[in-house]
Amino acid sequence: MSVHALAGLELELDRYFVAINDATAAIRHILDQHADGKNLKGDEVVGWLGEIYGKTLMDGQLVPDDLEHDFVTSDGKRVSVKARKGYKRQWNRTSAIPRIKGDDCPTHLMFVHFDDDYALRTVHLYPWDDLLHAGRFRKHIVRGNLRSYYFLLDPWLDTQYIVYERPEDVT
Repeated sequence: MSVHALAGLELELDRYFVAINDATAAIRHILDQHADGKNLKGDEVVGWLGEIYGKTLMDGQLVPDDLEHDFVTSDGKRVSVKARKGYKRQWNRTSAIPRIKGDDCPTHLMFVHFDDDYALRTVHLYPWDDLLHAGRFRKHIVRGNLRSYYFLLDPWLDTQYIVYERPEDVT
């Protein structure tokens, strides 16, 4: 590709990138007002939404990033939130979970799932010990070394863990 063609492509996309940037800034501004003083890191709209929606649903309070969980509820649940958008390959796989055992581990794992248009689809809430004892955490091995763990939601078998499901008649 030539420098001229690259400049043309960049110019063609520029107004859309401006719109994305403006929309992300507006979303962040709104979510910051619900973040309990926590700094929303990076450009992770899905992650931000997952944490804010999760703590709102559970009437919780966000906690600092140096903890293994994302929010705490009034009855003491320490909840780690994993959020995904859409139905592309591995949509049901969480991001990295650094540790699965220890006193400072979460008491619950929340899986927040959004449709492709960011509409909230389902929220699952799993007791951490249930997942641990059932062997649901899987090892993420890289070059023969344990890097972290992950969890796979099973939409057909995990219905008992649903704490929110968007009604079918809502679009």
